[in-house]
Amino acid sequence: MEMTKQTKFILAIALQILIIFSIVIFKMAVLTGGTEILLKIEPIDPRDPLRGDYATFQYSISNLDSYLFGNEQVRNGDTVYVVLRQSGKYWTAQKAQKTKPATDNQIFIKGKVASGGLESQAELLPQQRFSRSRIHIVYGIEEYYIPEGKGRGFSFWNKEAIAKVSVDENGNAVLKQIYVDDKPWP
Repeated sequence: MEMTKQTKFILAIALQILIIFSIVIFKMAVLTGGTEILLKIEPIDPRDPLRGDYATFQYSISNLDSYLFGNEQVRNGDTVYVVLRQSGKYWTAQKAQKTKPATDNQIFIKGKVASGGLESQAELLPQQRFSRSRIHIVYGIEEYYIPEGKGRGFSFWNKEAIAKVSVDENGNAVLKQIYVDDKPWP
């Protein structure tokens, strides 16, 4: 049985639609079934002329001291799990590890080592294990697209910026809302 060009075209379109819907359904599942946490934002960049209005953030849990990993060696690109604890109204990093935490009563977020991890075997020298180096982690919630025209002329500097993030039981995170000086933004 041979497929016609029209059948192949319809299957290709259907596959693309299925992929888009699966991404949306995954994000919606995290939003509705996840635990809400508040993270302190450290803003980076408010606008890119090629991509429009958006903000790039890093969080108080984005740059971790290497001692939070204990004796584990992490490399750039490794998937890591950061166990969080509530400290006042914000959540902060308690420890970090390469394996998914086993206990049900811990809140953790999954990320990737972007920089600061080991890059080669030559870096496995004992003195480096105990240095106070920082490891930069990305969680997939660093960019927030802003309705057109709302980002121009706005600055986060000298303002308290908070992200409400939903985290599911596997550590997947979705950015729900930004608050600036305790008001929803934008």
